[in-house]
Amino acid sequence: MRRAGGIAFRVGFVGFGCFILSLAAIYYYSRDLPPLSALDHLQRPAQITLVDVRGEFLTRYGQLHGEPVMVDGLPPHVVQAFLATEDRNFYHHWGVNPVAIIRALIVNLREGSVRQGGSTITQQFAKNVFLTPDRTIKRKMQEMLLALQLEMTYSKDEILAFYLNNVYFGAGTWGISAASERYFEKKPDDLTVGEAAMLAGLLKAPSRYSPSASPDAARARAGVVLAAMVDAGYLKPEDAETITSQRIATVSRRRNPAPYATDYAMAALNEIMPQLKHDIIIHTTIDLEAHKRAQAAIETLTERDTRVAADVQVAMVALESDGAVSLLIGGKDYAGSEYNRATHALRQPGSAFKPFVYLAALEDGRRPDDIILDTPVELSDWAPSNYNDKYYGAVPMAEALARSLNAAAIRLQEETGRDEVVAVARRLGFPGDIDPGAALALGVNEATPLDLAATYLPFANHGVTAQPYIITSIYTESGKVLYARETRPGRYVVAEDDLIALNHMLRQTIADGSGKAAALPGYVAMGKTGTTQESRDAWFAGHAAGVTGVVWLGRDDYTPMRDGWAPVSGSGAPALLWKDMMIAVLDDRPDLPYTPWQPQPFLPSIFDQFRGLFSRNDMPADPAVPYDASYEMTAPPPADRPLPRAQVSMDDLVADVLEEEAAASTLPQGDELGAFLNGQLAEPAAAGPGPESGTGG
Repeated sequence: MRRAGGIAFRVGFVGFGCFILSLAAIYYYSRDLPPLSALDHLQRPAQITLVDVRGEFLTRYGQLHGEPVMVDGLPPHVVQAFLATEDRNFYHHWGVNPVAIIRALIVNLREGSVRQGGSTITQQFAKNVFLTPDRTIKRKMQEMLLALQLEMTYSKDEILAFYLNNVYFGAGTWGISAASERYFEKKPDDLTVGEAAMLAGLLKAPSRYSPSASPDAARARAGVVLAAMVDAGYLKPEDAETITSQRIATVSRRRNPAPYATDYAMAALNEIMPQLKHDIIIHTTIDLEAHKRAQAAIETLTERDTRVAADVQVAMVALESDGAVSLLIGGKDYAGSEYNRATHALRQPGSAFKPFVYLAALEDGRRPDDIILDTPVELSDWAPSNYNDKYYGAVPMAEALARSLNAAAIRLQEETGRDEVVAVARRLGFPGDIDPGAALALGVNEATPLDLAATYLPFANHGVTAQPYIITSIYTESGKVLYARETRPGRYVVAEDDLIALNHMLRQTIADGSGKAAALPGYVAMGKTGTTQESRDAWFAGHAAGVTGVVWLGRDDYTPMRDGWAPVSGSGAPALLWKDMMIAVLDDRPDLPYTPWQPQPFLPSIFDQFRGLFSRNDMPADPAVPYDASYEMTAPPPADRPLPRAQVSMDDLVADVLEEEAAASTLPQGDELGAFLNGQLAEPAAAGPGPESGTGG
């Protein structure tokens, strides 16, 4: 009797000790337990919807949440699919299932790894909403304590509804309503048994069993759920077999047609609103239809042009005159590479930098018809050469830019001053620290395609700068305005006369020069090609009807684009893509008025007749940019324009040659000279071999 009493005492003592330890553990782990009242203020990440300039849907970022559901509003088979796989005894336990926990512990010990969780639906909900995913004893204890509190506070149907409305189904979707819409474009109460089984199967591993990414795995997992429903008595075996044999149709995720542009918009959003508290709708400047057409043009060109290899990347940017980003493409295929070359790839623009050199010369007092020498030039130990290794002697500035003559540009850079060129480029917005080295005019300083487009923008905007922007306004889903972009005046950086003269030269580049492939039917287009050494980069930059566009082609590893029968250059694929892009963006909008440059009539007409006297033997007989008599001035040029330095030397050169030839009596004099200039006398025989004529254009 005494022995039995001793055993009872010891058992009671151990039991009491366990009870005290349990109370201590409960107290310890419940000290920082989240309150259930947090359910009334559940915060979820904001959902961000982007629309284009016309309000068309572009894409959605963030997590998708649907409308909350009530359990009694769902078909029985939908609820049963989740109960069969997640918690068959849900309606019979009090938040924690000791049998399931012990069973899971035995399986996990036998397998040597975590194979079963043993958590009830109530525990899963507590973990998902209140706790971190850390696998610690503390987290597991708090999970059970919260489950007990939930069971004492809410009904079973309320807890199950909480669970179904907040569980993650993959692809950014939270809750059964969002998942039903995402995968089947249905409401939860319209789901079939097979569809419900597929959704229930997602919970184990949403990415592994995604109907979009892994349809075969998703169907196999749905079969496991159907078998569980049979085992639980929710479904007849023959019905499960019939459903398994049928195809469960899912909806592919809507493809973002402008992913690089929307990524840029999301980066801009972070600057405007770093912290989001609401679901928002972002109105952007993106032109959805233009993106579709431009992307199709990229695919068509790369299929058609054998010089553009598969690994050659493309970037496109189109800016409205106020800086609005209509189009931004950062690569051929977003799925293959999310790297946004339009905004991040710093590349050398090559000859696309030359307009800044010529603008500096115009500001120095020169004119498009002023003569510059395209002859070999040496700077220290470096001698630049033209793209085709030919030199054209004395040429008008407009022709030198249209033909993209390197030697002429370097000479113009040296005569104008490198510091002046750097100042012009920086004033227009060219990025970074510009190196004023000898090769400055050839575009060795790097810029992104977006940078170059912004720097060219004043040429299309009356000489005024504008900062690129892509977000116009931000609203809540209820229509409250959270942000509206304010109009920001730009800086006046190019004088009107200089702008007219520069645009005249850029127009000649497309009309008669290296940019002929970029000609836009129905529009006055102005632009410039650019090709770097060994064809590592190929560009076309220009504007029409107030839209500035830039196209770049190149390889990410900087290797030359020399895979086809000829290297890729700015006058080829980039010019063609620029044309297609601009047609897509302009979309038949009316052209803007164009102010032609008015040349002084006298000096060009004399020089055209004597042009061969100053050129090398391979210079064309006729200028590539014809003189247009319709541009004759009826009034004298402004007297306050400074006389350019190069013009003084060229006037002296003309006078010296005339004087030397007159002394040799090889040219007509006096009245005969006028007759000769008008073509009434034959050209006199030269004392020696005459210059050979090259090919025009």
